[in-house]
Order: sequence, then structure tokens, then C-alpha cells
Amino acid sequence: MDKVFTTTDKQVEKLKSRGMNIADKDKHTIEMENYYNLINGYKELFIDNTYTGDDEKYKNGTNFTEIYALFLFDRDLRSIFLRSILEIENNVKSVLSHDFSKKYGHDNYLKISNFDTRVQGSRQAEKTRRIGAVAGLVANLQGEIARQLSKKNLMISHSMLNYGYVPLWVLVNTLSLGTISIFYSNLIQLDQNDIGRRFNLKPEEMTKLLFVLSIYRNACAHDERLFNLKALKKNMTPNMIKTNNIHRKMNIKFNSSNNPICGKNDLFSIVIIFKIMLNATSFERFYFFIKKAIDEIEKSINTIKIEDILREMGFPSNWVDIKDV
Repeated sequence: MDKVFTTTDKQVEKLKSRGMNIADKDKHTIEMENYYNLINGYKELFIDNTYTGDDEKYKNGTNFTEIYALFLFDRDLRSIFLRSILEIENNVKSVLSHDFSKKYGHDNYLKISNFDTRVQGSRQAEKTRRIGAVAGLVANLQGEIARQLSKKNLMISHSMLNYGYVPLWVLVNTLSLGTISIFYSNLIQLDQNDIGRRFNLKPEEMTKLLFVLSIYRNACAHDERLFNLKALKKNMTPNMIKTNNIHRKMNIKFNSSNNPICGKNDLFSIVIIFKIMLNATSFERFYFFIKKAIDEIEKSINTIKIEDILREMGFPSNWVDIKDV
């Protein structure tokens, strides 16, 4: 059936009929924030799953202000997490562009030979696939230069007009974290090692962490729901960071598949990445802001418990211990 436009008054009446406490003054909030984003996006924890009627029903005592508080909490999370992701992104771009340019020259990132296309033995199909992957990356980089020229990006335009090329340390500033992740994953093993060493990460770990970070970075940048986001591929296979010492030191329980139940493909996995890749001062600043946000949302809810929200975030009950791990 088609979705039919519903007035705010009718939306409010529907919420009341489902057991939500909501005041007339809250209509303005719904109009400003969008009913779909606000209610449909954050109601799940407040739904009474024991109700067997035709329509859904909210838990006893559910107040609109609680759902709105969760909505605002998620908005704060996006701001807090994006700030730290951007710091890591800047660091990775700087190290990658410096190391690559030092080895291959400032304008040789469009040469397929400077990337890893080697395969063991004579597996022609695999070699073709690897060359295709690098060719796709190079095409993406060329396309990004063209896009920036069409947008009249001053730094890109200046480089092209005056030198005929764009140095990598200039281009990286326009590249997405996803593209940087692909760039790194296609580097020769030795180059991956040299860059990863700056972050105390092995290539396989670095590749996975950058990819997962890019998923959450995009969610933050596009104002998507963050607190219960899980990192998934299009085929719904979870993209999980590797189990590491932080999982073990925090005594996070393991499931039947020998994976920690927290901190693999949830928001807490990003906290773990921050612990690994941020310097101590930056992580302490992040920790301060995230703990403050959690303390504030706890004061704003009555129908559900803070543990319900933390569980959706993938935060273990002892999550604060990560500060001193």
C-alpha cells in the first residue's frame, strides 16, 4: 500500500493510542526533526515486545521526551565520534602520502606498477583480478582529480595549471577514507608494513580497521543512526575488526564462534580502534566526551535502563575500563 501523508496532529494521536505520553507542545519537535527519523528511528527500545495485539504498543510509562533524548544522544555521538575519526583519517593520509611519495615520487600514484599486482605461481585469473583492482583505484583517483577541477578546487587547480599534475599530499585531502582504505590495501606488502608500523598495526589489521572506520565515518557524515549501527557488507556478512589484546584485557566474553560478543562490528569496535590509533591525549579527550554524553542520557530515561542503550551500542558493562587498558 502507498504511504499516505499524515498530519502532525494525527501522528501525535497515533502515538497516544499506542501508549506513549506526549504533550501538545511536542508537536513542534516532531515537525522540526521529522517523524520518521525521530520515532521510527529510535522507538525500538521502548516497544513492548510482550504485546500481542494488532498494532505495536509502547512500554508502560514511555514518554516522548525519552525518545527525543535518545535521538539527541545519537546526534551527540555522531559529533563526538566523527571528531576522532577525522583525526585518525588525517594522520593516515599524512603518513601514507609522505611514505608513498618518498619511495615513488610525488606524482607516481597513477602507475599500476607501484602497487601490488603480484601473485604466487601462475594463477592468471588472480593476477588479472589484482591488476583490475589497482586499475580501478587509479581510475578512481583520476576521476577524483577531474571532479575537483570541475568544482574549481583551488589547490587542485593550482597544481594542474602550474605543474601539470597533483602531488599525492595535495590529492589525499580530497579522498574519502574509503578510498584511502582501498589505496592502502593495494600497496606492496613492504609499503603496507612501513605505514602500519607507524600505528603499531600489521597490514591485515590496518586494512580492516580503516575499512570499518570508513563505514562509521560515512554514517556520521550523513546524519544516519549511529548508536546501534553494525558494520555490514552488502551481502550482510559482518565486517569485524580482528580480535586483539584489548578484548582480552577487558575480559569480554567470547561466543560459540570464538569471537568477543562486544567490540567486533559495533560502536564499541570503533572505541577500540580509537584506543589503538589515537594518541593518549586524544583518546582521553574522546573518553571524557563519550562518558559525559552517556551520563546525560542516563538522567533522561525512566522507561528503559542505560544498560539497554549500552547493549545496543555493543558497550560491555565495564566499558569505562578501556580508559586504563
